This record gives sequence, C-alpha cells and structure tokens, in this order.
Amino acid sequence: MKALICYNPFSGKQKIEKYLEYIEQRLHTKFEVVDLFRSLYEKTITRYIISFASNYDLLLVIGGDGSLNEAVNGLMNIENKPTLAYIPMGTVNDVGHMLKLNKRIKKCLDIILEGHTAKMDVCQIEDKYFSYGCGIGKFTNVSYDVPGMAKKKFGRMAYFIEAAKHLQANEKMTLKIETEDGIVEDNFYVVLALNGRRVAGFKPHRDVKPKLNDGIIDLTLISIAPLRLSLYNLIFFFLLGERYKIGIKYIKINKCKIISEEEIPYNVDGEYAFSKKEVEIKVIKEAINIIVNKKILKKYF
Repeated sequence: MKALICYNPFSGKQKIEKYLEYIEQRLHTKFEVVDLFRSLYEKTITRYIISFASNYDLLLVIGGDGSLNEAVNGLMNIENKPTLAYIPMGTVNDVGHMLKLNKRIKKCLDIILEGHTAKMDVCQIEDKYFSYGCGIGKFTNVSYDVPGMAKKKFGRMAYFIEAAKHLQANEKMTLKIETEDGIVEDNFYVVLALNGRRVAGFKPHRDVKPKLNDGIIDLTLISIAPLRLSLYNLIFFFLLGERYKIGIKYIKINKCKIISEEEIPYNVDGEYAFSKKEVEIKVIKEAINIIVNKKILKKYF
C-alpha cells in the first residue's frame, strides 16, 4: 500500500518539519511506500492531489483548516479518491476538534494507524468545496485578514484582536435566499452555512445535534440591526448558539441559492473564495472517506 503526505510548513507555529521523519517511520509500519509533498504556495496541495493522489491508498494532510480545505478540493476533482487522514497543526483546527484528532503527533498517528473511517459530507459552492463552513458578508474577512505572524504569536486571540477593528461596522447585505422550503428575503449582516458544531474555535449550541454525513447543513441568518446590535447578535450566537433567537433565523438545508444586489465576499473554511452576486450551495452526501477517532463515530456519523 502507498501513502502520500501533503503538508504546509507554515501552519501553526511552523514546527511540522521536525516531526516528518517520525511520521514517515510510523506510516512505514503499515504502508510500503510513503511519499512527501511540501506546499510552498497557496493551492499547490490541491493541484498536486489532482495530478497524483489517485495512485495512493492514503492521503495524510498536515496543516491547518486551510490546508485541509485544499486537500478536499483536490479530492473532489478526482475519481479514485484515497482515504483522507489529517494531523491538525494550525491555529484553530475546527475540523480536527470535531473529529477528535489530537495535535499531539504520536496520539494522532495512533488514530490514523488504527484506521477507523467514516464517510463525510462535503459542501459545494459554485466550483469550490468546503468541509465545515462558509461565511457570507464583509465581517467574515476576519479569518483571512489576520497576519500569519499574529496567529503564530497570539493563537486564537489574534482573531478577536482583528474582530475588534470591525466594531463600528454594520455592513448591510440585501439577500434573497431560495431553499427547498421557500424563500427568505431580508437585509442581513452575516450568513453562515455550517456543517458540524465548530466554527472559528467556538462550538455553538444546536437544537438538533448535527451529523457530518446526513446531507444537511445549518444556515444561520443574522439580520441587520440598528447601531452595533448585529455584531452583538453574532457574538451571542457564538456563545449561546440556537438558544439565542434575537435577530437570527436558523434553517436546515440540503441546497440553496443566494442572490444579492451587489457582489459580496464568500469565505470557505476560513479562506477567501470569491465575491459574487449569485451562488448555489449544496451538500454532497458522504463524498469522502476520512479517518476519525472511533470515540466520535456515533456522535457525528
């Protein structure tokens, strides 16, 4: 059997490369061939996977949520998909937390070599894919505007520091959202399309616990409000989840179309995707095979 390691040397505190020899040795206990690809530029993981990953049985991604997103976009563009494994080494690692993948290398490799797999949904927005979340609106640029050095120095707090710069912002989006159950039209501050329980390091409460293979994602629609109340409603959503109802609508969807009066920015898995007036979002059920901690198989699958 063959394994491919794709890693981002710049993720997190940039300590990945000192563990590579150990990671290779552990994988060689199960795989005859272990090859490495070192990403130097954005999207190179995606392109490498499209070109070569079909030849492997296991694809191990080491990095943050952005690196995992690149891998998912690569896998969704090939027919013969290897099993995906993930060692979270970024700042927030939302997917790693959901899958109970420890940042301790030894423990994470133990989980990978145990080989408990699950079929996980992947969400598609136009020609791009995401594993856990899409943010719509100008405020969502917080996740990708934070400088790498700030994330390295302050960790998750760097996002709060960046968010503080937006306290005066109350950006309005006039949206028409078409779903299977009807149409919602309003002026919105932020719209979140989330697959799972975690986003930006938070774990918002859901009235119905989401699964990662049910073909459904949660839309959180935060309406515009006077003064800075929209921002406070967003903060209360992160803290209280669906227990907080003021100025927020919650909808479960398999697919939807979002139409805006002007081009608005879309963020997928914490990375800027594009700015458009009209997009379609849909869930591709059980699209990839991923190694998970067996403790969460019943909880999320």
